[in-house]
Amino acid sequence: MEPLRVGFIGAGGFARHTIYPALHLAPVALQAVCDMDEAKAKDAVGKFGTGRWYTDRHKMWEQEDLEALIISMRPDPRQSLVREALEAGYHVFVPKPPAPSLADATELAETADQAGKTLMINFQRRFSLGVSRAKEIMAQESFGQLTQLFCSFCSGTYPTVQWYLLDFAIHHFDIAQYIAGPAKEIAVFHNEVGGQGAFAVAVEFENGAVGNLQLNSQRLWQRNYDRIEITGQGEYIVLDGLWEIAHYAESENVFTDNYSDQRNGELTGDGHSLTEFVNAIRENREPIASINDCLKSMRLYEAVLEKRKGVITLNG
Repeated sequence: MEPLRVGFIGAGGFARHTIYPALHLAPVALQAVCDMDEAKAKDAVGKFGTGRWYTDRHKMWEQEDLEALIISMRPDPRQSLVREALEAGYHVFVPKPPAPSLADATELAETADQAGKTLMINFQRRFSLGVSRAKEIMAQESFGQLTQLFCSFCSGTYPTVQWYLLDFAIHHFDIAQYIAGPAKEIAVFHNEVGGQGAFAVAVEFENGAVGNLQLNSQRLWQRNYDRIEITGQGEYIVLDGLWEIAHYAESENVFTDNYSDQRNGELTGDGHSLTEFVNAIRENREPIASINDCLKSMRLYEAVLEKRKGVITLNG
């Protein structure tokens, strides 16, 4: 497959520790880097294999033969850039979350559709070894129908509860529906201590399965904060950290621990996500985690955000 010719907008610390190191795992050819900070742009091109850098994206667009753009920055400042890039005729790949709000994400989906271009969101946990293997197990007849899903996704502190939900908990709003299908109805309990949020979210999915999302910003950073339990009919799967997989079945129990580069926290799923982006473009199809598919993640985010403002008191 011919490598996809990409330009990279953004050379901050997050990009240099996540997407840039994963570029060599995908069929992409990094043509140039653009960042308003000249020193950061130069540093990125020196480390990741291209000698061309810009501080003006329009000059990069004029002087480089690009097919796609990777735009790595926070959702608020990148919103207009993503829209402009799509309208200029580029495919676009961005980190999660898709946008600052559901309305903004819907606007980007409409822009991508009108431009006939691919906009993919890097929900890289979909592509982790654990989730990929779980999807394979769930497709086996012996697993039966999904009955229940449990997701725990807890982090260190965040500046605001809303930013925790949008920047971090959004992963499990996404991955829960990637595994179980679209959510139909939710019930939310919310506790806030010291400006940090704890959420217990009960979910009924459209396929009839039920689930729980445990979300909290009161834990320690750099600790294991992913745990997913998937229950079928007689079989179940437990994922710890997205690379330890326990598959419990009547016939035998299978335990898998991944020791490849994918285990590295900076690379978990990112290379596979970038590869899916390229393959979808070359095959002229919607990618996994397309902007249209990710609208349901934003719907769940906004529903949880809204429901935390009120509770229903049951009579004893």
